[in-house]
Amino acid sequence: METPATTRTVVDFSALSSDQRYFFLISAVVPRPIAWVSTRAADGSTNLAPFSFFQAIGSDPPVVMLSIATEKSDGTLKDTLVNIRGTGEFVINLVSEDLAETMVRTSAELPHGESEIAAFGLTPIPSASVAAPAIAEARVALECRLWHELPVGSAVAVFGEVLRAQVAEGLLDARGTIDPAALRPLGRLGGSLYLPFSEPRRIRR
Repeated sequence: METPATTRTVVDFSALSSDQRYFFLISAVVPRPIAWVSTRAADGSTNLAPFSFFQAIGSDPPVVMLSIATEKSDGTLKDTLVNIRGTGEFVINLVSEDLAETMVRTSAELPHGESEIAAFGLTPIPSASVAAPAIAEARVALECRLWHELPVGSAVAVFGEVLRAQVAEGLLDARGTIDPAALRPLGRLGGSLYLPFSEPRRIRR
């Protein structure tokens, strides 16, 4: 192994604007999984939106976390956050590479009460343990109950306990885990860049 170069550019986050910090982080912390979050409002309307500040953070209990910027461009609260707070439930649909363009389109800010699921021709299917629907086109869906939320500046970190998972046929291997070659997950890079699935490399511990 060659000796690494020691000359570095030091980035002082206190000297950056909020936008500069955001764009640096989303270009450095890559690739990120994408949570395609479906919710149902108290009035029965549905919402679907993608979030790439998302990760599984524990297995006992099984908890996932997503970060939601609190405000839309008009200053109102994002529908996803309003719906999660109102019902205490949400579904995280995992995004495969074939869903990339549709997923990006659902990031548009539609009028409150207008469903991205219907607007973009997706298929809602019932969940087993929550009222929010899953998306049939997504091969894996995690049905979640709000476990905790934590304010983080201009965002809210939402923690959800996974109650049930819906998994398409052919994805589970003999151990009951997801076959990544069958799922073909899409990764998020910075800006409008995404990373399609590639051949995984096995490195044994």
